[in-house]
Amino acid sequence: MLRRLLAAALLALLAAPAAQAQSNDPSFRVVNNTRNVVNEVYASPASERSWGTDRLGTEVIRPGATHIIRLPRGECVYDIRVVYQGGEAEERRGVNTCNLTDFVLGAAATPAPTPAQPQAGGNPSFNLVNQSGRVIEEFYASPSSEQNWGPDRLGADTVSPGSRFAIRLPQGECLYDLRIVFQGGEAREQRRVDACNTVDFVVR
Repeated sequence: MLRRLLAAALLALLAAPAAQAQSNDPSFRVVNNTRNVVNEVYASPASERSWGTDRLGTEVIRPGATHIIRLPRGECVYDIRVVYQGGEAEERRGVNTCNLTDFVLGAAATPAPTPAQPQAGGNPSFNLVNQSGRVIEEFYASPSSEQNWGPDRLGADTVSPGSRFAIRLPQGECLYDLRIVFQGGEAREQRRVDACNTVDFVVR
């Protein structure tokens, strides 16, 4: 009897770290149940300001296909942005990916979590597309109702010619003033852009 109790205790101790590791793993699988090709997937911790890099890299997710998004262990609550072929984008905020195996697009899609406070307005996030032939060193996006530019939305990144960068903005206000700073210091501004109806903001 004592041997059985010791064996059961040993098994419980061995299983505990594995279970804990699994609960801290935010990786998930994207299941594309739509008729559209998925060109980009962004997964950023909800505590961060930027979307970061496209998790697909050079890959795409065709209709009916799946793709595993590998994320570092630790943080569990992520905001996810999906960009389809043609530019249409979809976002889901505050997803606990540690408790998620499949992130399903289309039929039987994973319901978006209910936010703690209802958010009015639209989704102003968009892609910054650099077709100017020059490196963009800084990019500012500030609600037109505010008087300052706020932080550089690129952070430590730059956007080289021919590249794109996902600009992550909070849901709500749609009219934004935009400021682009090129390498060398030249700046350009555009006021009262309807970001909620902008998928790609192209700089030429």
